[in-house]
Amino acid sequence: MVPLADWLRMSERDAAERIPYVLAVDTASRLHRVIIDIRLVQATQRCLLLWHRLQEHGGIHNSHAEQALARERANWESQRQQDLEVLKHDLGTPAAPGAVEPPAAASVSEASVEIPSPSSDEAWIETSRCSSCNECRNINDKLFGYNENQQAYIKDIAAGTYRQLVEAAEACQVAIIHPGKPLNPGEPGLEELTERAKLFA
Repeated sequence: MVPLADWLRMSERDAAERIPYVLAVDTASRLHRVIIDIRLVQATQRCLLLWHRLQEHGGIHNSHAEQALARERANWESQRQQDLEVLKHDLGTPAAPGAVEPPAAASVSEASVEIPSPSSDEAWIETSRCSSCNECRNINDKLFGYNENQQAYIKDIAAGTYRQLVEAAEACQVAIIHPGKPLNPGEPGLEELTERAKLFA
């Protein structure tokens, strides 16, 4: 038995071998371990997942922002080392660490990071943000696939319709599917589908 908060952080394999519980006090002020009903556990997991998605949309624990921030930090460090080398060469003496201020242009925060994305004409998925809900694969598992991390990507764009792309974007719980523009100009209902797809551009 493990506390519910610890159980929720476990991998699926480890969690299967443990029983989650919460602490409760009875009328005689005695402390007990109370086993959680599976339906309540599932509801808790659902709430936790939705909370994490809200955090991602707000820029917290957003993998795209974190990766871009890491790149900017690496670029700043590289530029700083170059500036130190120039300073040592000009002065003929070693420069003290931190003597060179970082260039103003290199300062970056997560809020200001701009994440490059593919052309709006192409269908694409923000794979690193996928929550593995399987909604897209339920629509067409030939069009959508999972990578080694069990996160969705477009497996074969020719294996599905534009309607399926749009429906998958609407069903996606974290809004990471971008349908782009239709490949087949003769597909029925394109005017309506294109309008619906604008929400996911």
